[in-house]
Amino acid sequence: MGHRTLSLGLIFRALFLDSEAFDELRDDDDPFVEGLFLLVLLGLVTAALNLIGQTLAWGSLPQAGAIRDVVFNALQQQPWWSALSADPQTYATFQRIWDLSWRFFPPLFGAPDPAAAAFNLLLWPIWLVLSWLVYALLAHGFARLLGGRGWLRGTLGTVALSFTPFLIRGLGFLPFIVFGGVLNTWQLILRYKALRSAHELSWGRALAATLLPYLVYLLFWLLIGGLLALVFALAIGGAQ
Repeated sequence: MGHRTLSLGLIFRALFLDSEAFDELRDDDDPFVEGLFLLVLLGLVTAALNLIGQTLAWGSLPQAGAIRDVVFNALQQQPWWSALSADPQTYATFQRIWDLSWRFFPPLFGAPDPAAAAFNLLLWPIWLVLSWLVYALLAHGFARLLGGRGWLRGTLGTVALSFTPFLIRGLGFLPFIVFGGVLNTWQLILRYKALRSAHELSWGRALAATLLPYLVYLLFWLLIGGLLALVFALAIGGAQ
């Protein structure tokens, strides 16, 4: 096999659907190491860009505490407030719900949080590597069942390149930049090209190998949901 070195040029060629980029990493002396390095790098760079964006937004927007105080003052002007505050138990319950809501809801609705963004410097590389390994192992197994001739290390290398659209998520901190589901479709196309390169499959078999891991994901989460529902039902039945 010819020696190939992962480079910025190779990453961008793969990102823009250059089939030869996948072939080059497939034929690298150690596609697994190259893929691992790429996934860690993508996670770190994207998390760093996200941290910059979160910090800039946090510094330019009103603080959550100030917004909370304004909303709370507005609530105190409502006609029903005097009745609520006159009952100590009702007021205490309201205060607990109010404090809990402001602790959890702002992050869910996109409030900037530099501390959480800093933690992503560790979380995102780990998450990307685990996602890569799980998908690549499943896809490799399906590709072999469908007649693929590739080796696992080649699959790992080419599939790693299919994660390159994740880097574009880091541009989300720029104003008016919204990607939505486009990146998911983009990644799906790259995974198709990765498996076709690694296993030299026909387009139909490569497409099937690309999609079948998602069926496994769906069945897994259905199983988890069913187990949780069963545990919940048993817990309610035991409490009655």
